[in-house]
Amino acid sequence: MCGIAGSTRTNPDLLRAMNAAMAHRGPDAQAIWHENGVGLAHARLAIIDLTPGGAQPMVSPCGRWVIAFNGEIYNHHHLRAELEVVGEHFSSTSDTEVLLRLLMRGGKHGLDKLIGMFALALWDRRDQSLLLVRDRLGVKPLVWASLPDGGIAFASEIDTLRRQPGLDLGLDRQALSEYLACLYVPAPRTLHAGIRKLLPGHWLEWKDGAITTGSYWAPAYTGERSISLDEAAEEVLPLLDSAVRLRMVADVEVGCFLSGGIDSSVIAALMSRAAKESGAPPVRSFTMTFDEPAYDERVAARAVAEHVGTIHTELPARPVVTDLLDDMVRAFGEPFGNPTALLIHDLSTSARQHLKVALVGDGGDEVFAGYPRHHGGLLAERYRRLLPGPLRALAGTAAQLIPESTSGRHAWRRAREFLSAGTLPADQMYASWVEYFDPEERQAMLGLETLPSRPIADLYRQAPSASALDAMQQTDLLSFLPGNLLSYGDAMSMAVALELRHPFLDHRLIDCVGRMAAATRFAGGKKAILKQVARRLLPSHIIDRPKLGFNPPMGVWLKTDLATMVAERLTRARMGELGLDWTAIARLLAEHQGGRRDHSLKVWALLVLEAWERGQKQP
Repeated sequence: MCGIAGSTRTNPDLLRAMNAAMAHRGPDAQAIWHENGVGLAHARLAIIDLTPGGAQPMVSPCGRWVIAFNGEIYNHHHLRAELEVVGEHFSSTSDTEVLLRLLMRGGKHGLDKLIGMFALALWDRRDQSLLLVRDRLGVKPLVWASLPDGGIAFASEIDTLRRQPGLDLGLDRQALSEYLACLYVPAPRTLHAGIRKLLPGHWLEWKDGAITTGSYWAPAYTGERSISLDEAAEEVLPLLDSAVRLRMVADVEVGCFLSGGIDSSVIAALMSRAAKESGAPPVRSFTMTFDEPAYDERVAARAVAEHVGTIHTELPARPVVTDLLDDMVRAFGEPFGNPTALLIHDLSTSARQHLKVALVGDGGDEVFAGYPRHHGGLLAERYRRLLPGPLRALAGTAAQLIPESTSGRHAWRRAREFLSAGTLPADQMYASWVEYFDPEERQAMLGLETLPSRPIADLYRQAPSASALDAMQQTDLLSFLPGNLLSYGDAMSMAVALELRHPFLDHRLIDCVGRMAAATRFAGGKKAILKQVARRLLPSHIIDRPKLGFNPPMGVWLKTDLATMVAERLTRARMGELGLDWTAIARLLAEHQGGRRDHSLKVWALLVLEAWERGQKQP
């Protein structure tokens, strides 16, 4: 796990400055390679092959290729054996050398063999060409920019790439609109007009100023296989077990985050089973605890840890972590409005005192259909068939009578959202469930003449149409997962040099589940297949307990510790500097502070945007 950067128009001093900017990602070593204005930089967090043999940038034995790589290739032992059969000889035990030899032999075709999380840059000294690649699900970030003279620069983080001279760092207004909609900036945009994100599962080639891109993998929820729930569990369990075991391979200790929910509990159970079978020491697990009972899962996590046999540590959350706002913004390099990022930073900071690598349950909801919107999409299909359009419109109007301020976290809020969206086309309905500032709000705030686009709805329309569940899960895997969950997981953990690994995001598992019929995936409710797997590993009281989620008490903070920040920063003058209409924002603040509507996440998103813009003015 590391950070990478580079440019076709650079010098050693610039490369060292880039390395310094991302040293938090790789505190164990920083190195550069430079030749004739082309250079690669690498900051290393040593996980596999702790010796200098795994150092990067790495040059091929023939001298033609140079690689800088961030991430882990989990099946590198298997690939090494395959390559040795065809005559390759290795000088280290690192996965980097295996990756380099694989690409030397197969080029982009070798990507199909990889099981891992990665962002890589491969420079061909003979052809004077650069290959950039991002892993299938987008676990590892990679941003890039075209240079004025036709060159290209890239980095693991936006703040690192900003060191490159000649970039267009002007505000991308379309990206700003998308940030307000999603509370993150969806790929390929960033808030800087001249910086772009490489899409998950994509490659980019640069040669002589020309850029070509392509996809080598994408999730496909097609639902063509109708099988029983037991048959599904029989197929999924060995794939998930393999995914966990591969992600436990390291030359340092590997632990796990354990919330007590089904996702992390299954991971902990499989890790413990693998450790016992191999004779390894018990796995260490970590849970964040809260003083607020509505957010605290320590009792459930203790029960799981006791059942599966982990060495369990409880890490108390700081009462308020909003003082991390500026640090969070710097880590992302652009606004990021999901406040769970603060908790991940706090948890990662505490866990890093004990270990370098932790397995997490991220992706379980996306892969196995665990969100309320998945249930809502299936209900909407029936709702549209049974209820005529005029009656749906009437129900939508009636839903507005449910006060947002009193709907809280329970079924009334879900009913309001469902009935309000029921009159919309399927793609717009889905977008309304995952967006925050709706198109009318963004139109008013940004002073647009027409309603802004909905990029999430565009993705939904591109998904298979076999069922609403197919479309929603595929869209989640292309947008919400990489843009939100994986983004804050990488940025916040790597800010303190902690590596997170995600067994649920093994592409073999996703390919398998995606082919199963929607009726199988949702047989009896959310995450039906995963629960069937879990019943072979865990007691029923753990599997069937209600899900809390991992969210901070933002509504409470905005009324207490953040109240002064809101008053000082969300002002007419500051919002004007951001190019936002004060009338629309003042109305939003008045509704929130008056208790008429709960705009907690929207207010936080504006605070983050203000902090980012203020940070751009600092040297």
